[in-house]
Amino acid sequence: MRRLRHDRRGATALLFAVSATALLGVVALAADGGLLYLVQQRAQSAADTAAIAAASAAETRTRDAALAAGIEVAGLNGFAGSGDTTLAVRNPPASGVFKDNMQAYEVEIRHRQPLAMAGALLGQPEGEIGVRAVAMLKGTTQVCLLALNGTVSVASFSKFSAQGCALGANSTGSGAVKIDNSGSFSAQGVVTAGTCSGCTNRNVTLAEGYQEQAPAIANPYARLNNLTAPNPPCTTTNPKDFTFNTRAQMPPYEQTGTAFCNQAYKIGSDSKVPLDAGTYIFHNASLTISSLSELTCDGCTFILVGTGTGTTASFSAENLSRFLCDNCTVALLGSSPGQVNFTSLSSARITAPRVNSYDPALNGMIIVRSDSGPTGSSSNPTLRMSSLSSIALLGGIYVPNGYTRITNMSAPDPSTCLPIVVGTLEIGQLSNFPFDVSGCPARNTAVPEIRVPRLVE
Repeated sequence: MRRLRHDRRGATALLFAVSATALLGVVALAADGGLLYLVQQRAQSAADTAAIAAASAAETRTRDAALAAGIEVAGLNGFAGSGDTTLAVRNPPASGVFKDNMQAYEVEIRHRQPLAMAGALLGQPEGEIGVRAVAMLKGTTQVCLLALNGTVSVASFSKFSAQGCALGANSTGSGAVKIDNSGSFSAQGVVTAGTCSGCTNRNVTLAEGYQEQAPAIANPYARLNNLTAPNPPCTTTNPKDFTFNTRAQMPPYEQTGTAFCNQAYKIGSDSKVPLDAGTYIFHNASLTISSLSELTCDGCTFILVGTGTGTTASFSAENLSRFLCDNCTVALLGSSPGQVNFTSLSSARITAPRVNSYDPALNGMIIVRSDSGPTGSSSNPTLRMSSLSSIALLGGIYVPNGYTRITNMSAPDPSTCLPIVVGTLEIGQLSNFPFDVSGCPARNTAVPEIRVPRLVE
């Protein structure tokens, strides 16, 4: 017994047998813990990528399509919502800093991972991980001139300046943006889904360079495509020409509840014409303002509704000494709207209302035309602004699908808010007429932006 008590043979084996279970448990925790960590990193990367894909798709697609893009990308990265994986793609997020923010897209992944060693040794057959990501579009560069489906052409200028903003064209064609080498050209940048002709000219300075084959720039005025055209009864007092000995000869809609219908109306043959503030509705009728020394209004909204029958619903201000319209909007609506012309004005000022009293959708806008109707052409533009010796413009211009020509204009007091979003845009022969959108927030005017998706949570 004394020899057995002092015999140490087999002690190591006994010690190993006692500690083996604990040692294998530590190995199991290390191995399966490392596996869980790697799977969590893969899941987080999948969530990040899916959130960015959803936010990116939201730029040009519907909300449902953006959510579907997030689900698809998460699946392609190994975390489809089935089996051991629960996947949720939400807009707006259900929690966090950006909860209820409709601009943000949230991706949440929960995954049960089998654990072989921990299951065998410790009775824990699986572990669960949970990851989350939130992304949204962030503006990087503002765009002051945007062609939605045609080209942007700038020609015949001594100096052209887009101060702190870019030119954009969503057309995928060759020469979607065209800049000639006639004078000094400077802008923040050029972005087009097609190509740029002239962006490498020696006379062109672009602070951020130019991008070709870029994603389409979102239309900030798309909501205006759904404006409802008013259809009040026609006035029974229906003179064709207004001479304006008194203001009551052309009362606004708010006073009468009626529209001017089925004629070509004119305001002219007078010296100074003041209009009452309010909404002037023309149904299958046109309005021409000409041969005046001065027309003034503060708070006028002109709505011209065209249905393709009778007189074309067009608006024209021409051959005037002064055209002063503050807090004013010209809107051409209906299934077949006409044209807008501002030509041969010695002095003009057109500013948009921060809050349009007729329809808040028109806040910050000076010219709006619905996306239906004739698109116009170089020889017959949808919107023409030309031969304007001294003009001040403040607000947004939206003529989707239409051809817009802006030529022979000067602005002694340059506008700080003039975003132009049209179908096709032609600009030429401008003198001291810089484009700028830095003052648009104060005017309540939306501005197109080049936006990129960013992770925010």
